[in-house]
Amino acid sequence: MKNKLLTLCLVTAMTLSLVACGNSNDTKVIESNNTSQASSSEQAASTQTGYVFNYDGMDIPVDSDVAPIIDKLGEPSNYFESPSCAADGIGKLYTYSDFEIQTYPDGDVDKVLYVMLRTDNVATAEGIDLSSSREDIVGAYGQATEEDSSSMKYQKGDMTLVFIFDGDSLISIEYDSALNL
Repeated sequence: MKNKLLTLCLVTAMTLSLVACGNSNDTKVIESNNTSQASSSEQAASTQTGYVFNYDGMDIPVDSDVAPIIDKLGEPSNYFESPSCAADGIGKLYTYSDFEIQTYPDGDVDKVLYVMLRTDNVATAEGIDLSSSREDIVGAYGQATEEDSSSMKYQKGDMTLVFIFDGDSLISIEYDSALNL
């Protein structure tokens, strides 16, 4: 129980540090529900060159229009907005039971800044979840692009897949846009 509480505190602190980083930048979420946007988001997902989180048969790639994604996921358990570090506008954080989605504005469209996996109920396409070890990650992805005692990072296209550790315990998996680094 102590380990889960520590994990929850660390994830919350990381999330708040990403969301509340200043008044100079903000993030938005798209509000349209029309079909043409959904298909353009699906096209972006199919042409995505980086790692892509898939939830319940739906791809959630970074830097894609978040509106059709939120429409399909439904109401989040928590919603928070504040000035963003990634772009001018309001950053929006959608929290679901097993993951979070942070957005950034790009003109009139809000795009996915990062997706953070919060529980071992969800996994990467390669089968890595929060119960996985460093060895499991290397087995699935090979050697990390960048590694230290608290994280392993894999660069692919314009995004980074980050595995965050507390000692030997994997506490978070993040699909990060280049804007989030």
